Amino acid sequence: MAQLDSLEDLLRHYPSRYETIEDLPFDQWKKGERISIEGQIIYPVRTNRIKGKLSVSRFMFQSRNGLFNVTIFNRPWISNMKGIITIFGRYDGEHSITALQYKGQPLSTLIGIHPVYRITRDLTQLDLQKVIDKALPLRDLAFIEEFPIDLKTKYKLLSIKQALKWIHQPSGFEELKQAVRTLKYEEFLRFQTKLQFDRHENSEVQAGKMKLFDRRTIEHWMPHLPFTLTDAQSKVLNEILNDLQSTKRMYRLLQGDVGSGKTVIAALAIYATHLAHFQSAVLVPTEILAKQHYVTLKTYLPESIRIELLTASMPAKIKKDILEKLAHHEIDVLVGTHALISEDVKFANCGLVVADEQHRFGVNQRRLLSSKGEKVDFLLMSATPIPRTMANVLFGDLEISTIDQYHQSRQKIHTQLINDLDLKGLIPQLKSFLQKDQQIYVVCPAIDSDNELELNDVNSVYKTLRKLLSPEIVIDTLHGKLSTEAKETVLKRFTSGQTQVLVTTTVIEVGVNVLKANVMVIYDADRFGLSQLHQLRGRVGRGKDEGYCFLLTESEEETALARMQVLLETTDGFIIAEKDLELRGPGEIFGLKQSGIPSFLIANVVLDQNILLTALGDAKMMIAHQADSLYKAWIEDCLLEHSTQLLD
Repeated sequence: MAQLDSLEDLLRHYPSRYETIEDLPFDQWKKGERISIEGQIIYPVRTNRIKGKLSVSRFMFQSRNGLFNVTIFNRPWISNMKGIITIFGRYDGEHSITALQYKGQPLSTLIGIHPVYRITRDLTQLDLQKVIDKALPLRDLAFIEEFPIDLKTKYKLLSIKQALKWIHQPSGFEELKQAVRTLKYEEFLRFQTKLQFDRHENSEVQAGKMKLFDRRTIEHWMPHLPFTLTDAQSKVLNEILNDLQSTKRMYRLLQGDVGSGKTVIAALAIYATHLAHFQSAVLVPTEILAKQHYVTLKTYLPESIRIELLTASMPAKIKKDILEKLAHHEIDVLVGTHALISEDVKFANCGLVVADEQHRFGVNQRRLLSSKGEKVDFLLMSATPIPRTMANVLFGDLEISTIDQYHQSRQKIHTQLINDLDLKGLIPQLKSFLQKDQQIYVVCPAIDSDNELELNDVNSVYKTLRKLLSPEIVIDTLHGKLSTEAKETVLKRFTSGQTQVLVTTTVIEVGVNVLKANVMVIYDADRFGLSQLHQLRGRVGRGKDEGYCFLLTESEEETALARMQVLLETTDGFIIAEKDLELRGPGEIFGLKQSGIPSFLIANVVLDQNILLTALGDAKMMIAHQADSLYKAWIEDCLLEHSTQLLD
């Protein structure tokens, strides 16, 4: 959750949904449906602790429709409420209600449309509503730049200030509809204005440096690879080699599902670059992935190609030696994390930058790397597919190559949804896998029990498994708080087969390739996005045996269950990515502002493509006429950093 540090942050913290409160007559109530009821608590309130901070409170509630039995969870302080209150909840029939929340006001004062916000660490739902209501009368807000008047008139838009008021305080659904439409267009127009401005500024620096190499040398090396390229791999390799041999600078996205074989294509691009007497840089987000690529590239490339690894945790002496060799072209390929971006990393003749899991790097980081050589070519790789038409709108001039075909050797992965967080029912199956010399990942969303959402954590699950499995089974833990050395040790033990069960966070999402690890259990699966679950699942079934993935959840939330149902129905990463885009939008999937895609607060690039395309056309028109006083203020405002007016 983002911090709300300024007035703009606050007013741009849009409601996640709305609740309509109405006074429905009792004879129209239906079992299982949401209701609102006004009355008084008949004391005493009986509260029992369930587990940790969890509790259940029960009491009688007197209303004009008689007495009701009310149950409410995790609200023990309701016993302090005196006088008339309103309860919101689910009617369970026979004068019983499960309360979800309550307010210390009569029902008549609450009827209408009410915003519901995603709460922050510092502000409760009530706090947010109060502070936003207080801020909204400040209509003359300096940070708000209104639309150019011709666009506002053309599309019959609200003023942005009016839209902000109505999004937080709608008096009816028509006001809400107009506010949402206006603010979606504003978001897209701001994004596209900045994007089109950047493209215009950079349009004259697209010339590249042609790389001269003989493709037959690459073809002669192909039989040394561990497998034959698929037709899809051959196609994208040809696209990349064409780029390298052209006079235009390559800026290409190579996308493909988990296990589709992107790394070998990158390796062959590196080989071509080497044949043209240029160096290559391979940028990855984690040290685990960096070491995995270092080992893999040594397998895919001739021994004569000098490959080195550079990470932030390396001893200074080793790092200094690597940098000296790099500067004198005694290293052909340097694989590393953010350490590659440092100013002291100087290539003799860098011609290609490969960035894996590209959405995890900021645009500025990628630009710094591209400046490591003269007009270097850039190859971005992602296992989170994005539809071509959408990529063209969001990334502009980025060329896209897609590997949409699996190797026949890829094993089937069976996925099962379990509506329970208790491992006991799964233990017989897990023991059976272990007896067949299989290894198991158990993924948890938290490291320890000290987490606000009380999610299942690595340390607690480790203790549970230690009790449920035989003493001879070696269980280990892996998470982000471990030192680099400790992570390496844990992974080496697991990769070598010394460890049978690895209880871990999502640090194994990419870069871990253990052929005998064919079983994965994911706790609180509803807490993960679709694409992330698919990435995790892709860690199993990488050897000769089929994979098994068990999704554990207690959630009854419809969207979460719908998300996991997609995983049960398909293993196609492109279908999954489309659905994930619909459910969450690209901001969350591709790393929010890190990817160059903003965190769209209210718009959705899948559901609102018409608005996005309209904003794209309008932005291009404004940039083409940026000297016009009609558009100058808007363009300048879009290029500014906002959130400067601090909250008291």
